[in-house]
Amino acid sequence: MSYFISFEGGEGTGKSTQIKILEQKINSSNYKCLVIQEPGTTKLGNNLRNLLKKETTIDDSITYLSELLLFSAARSELVTKVIKPNLDKDKVIIIADRYVDSTTAYQGFGRKLELSQVELINNIATGMIYPDITFLLDSDPEIMSKRITPIKNSSDKNTPSKTFRNDKKGTRKFEEEPIDFHNRVRIGYLEILKASPNRIIKINAHQDKYKIANLIWNNLNKRIPDIS
Repeated sequence: MSYFISFEGGEGTGKSTQIKILEQKINSSNYKCLVIQEPGTTKLGNNLRNLLKKETTIDDSITYLSELLLFSAARSELVTKVIKPNLDKDKVIIIADRYVDSTTAYQGFGRKLELSQVELINNIATGMIYPDITFLLDSDPEIMSKRITPIKNSSDKNTPSKTFRNDKKGTRKFEEEPIDFHNRVRIGYLEILKASPNRIIKINAHQDKYKIANLIWNNLNKRIPDIS
């Protein structure tokens, strides 16, 4: 049997760090770990990631509905070409760095798109394949903003630095959103938790990273008793 795990949370909550730690632990067990990124992993997903997360001018920016549909297109490709085939294998644990809950939180609550519309599109894109376990790294956006790396947003030395956090490709679109946006995203995640308490495990992201890693591993052992 194989399992599907996702990591969710706002910006700067330490998802990437925890995924790396968990990946090492799983690969040292009797399971094989496959880490996937959303959007990303597939050729289409990587192309759409570059489009969705790069900085744009207001005139060149896409509509929020288009953003939702593009994220969902990347997800559909990922589900069909990567998630489904690997869930059919034995002793594989797939870890997704973001999945469908991000769309609900960011596009539904953050962008204020109609939630029933978001849910319908999510169900179509996933083919109703949802994670067995979701770790929600919960944080106060005001506190997590301190983890974001300050960089110059202008070549003018007299221009104050803005605070951003680059991802692996140097993009920072969502990090630039105002704090109200990130507060709505957090509220969205907590509402999703209320609706799916058996799937989602909330963890305080303000704790030491090794304490968080131990909490994740202990919870995983409870859900997957044969992992060793």
